Amino acid sequence: SLNERSTPAFGAGFYLSEEAPEGGSRDRAHAFFVDGEYTWRRVDDLLEPTRGVMANAQAGVGIPFVSTRGFLRLIGRTAAWWPLGRDTQLALRADMGAVIAGARDGIPSNFLFRTGGDTTVRGYAFESLGVQRGTAVIGGRYYAVGSAEVTQWVNESIGIAAFVDAGNATDSLARFSPAVGYGAGLRLKTPIGPFRFDVAYGEKTQEVRIHFSVGLSF
Repeated sequence: SLNERSTPAFGAGFYLSEEAPEGGSRDRAHAFFVDGEYTWRRVDDLLEPTRGVMANAQAGVGIPFVSTRGFLRLIGRTAAWWPLGRDTQLALRADMGAVIAGARDGIPSNFLFRTGGDTTVRGYAFESLGVQRGTAVIGGRYYAVGSAEVTQWVNESIGIAAFVDAGNATDSLARFSPAVGYGAGLRLKTPIGPFRFDVAYGEKTQEVRIHFSVGLSF
C-alpha cells in the first residue's frame, strides 16, 4: 500500500559571498533570504521506495534594501517509481529551478545553480556543469535535470541498474544545452539505506567517471 505524508518547512538567514573565479572578476554579494518549502510523498517505503511519487516545491526571496540585489528563487523537484514486473523497477526524476532578478550580479553564489555529480548528472564531476567564466564554472540563474533508471533486482538486496541523466545550469534559457551522461551500476539495500555504485560516461567531456552514493537521491 502507498503511504501519504506532507512536510512544510521555513527558514531565514543572512548570507555573504565573495567569489573570485580563476580567469574572472571578483564578486562580493550579500542577501537576507526568507524561504519556505513543501514536500509531498505518496510511496510504499520512505527510505527505499519501489512505487509511488514524491514532489518538493521551494520558494524564497532575497529581501530588497537588505540584499545587494533583490531576487526570487524557485525550485521544483519530483520523482516517481513504477514496478515493471516482480523484480524490475523504473525510476524517473526531474528537477528545475530559477532565480528571477534583473541580473545575476549581486546575488550570492550559493543561491545560483550548478549541477553534475553522483545525484544529479552522472558522468560529470560534482557541480562541474554551469556557466563558464574565464577558466572557471560558476552558478547560473536557471537549471534543469532529468533522469531515467531501470533496475533489475537479482535478489532482495542486490540489483543491477542502467540509467541516463541529462541537465545543466545556465544564465540564458535560449542557450540552455543539456549535458548527457549514461551508464550502469550496482544497487544494494543496506541497513543504513540504499547504496549505489555507478560507472557513467559523460558525452560532453567524453570521460568515464565512477560515482558512489548512499541514501535516497531525492
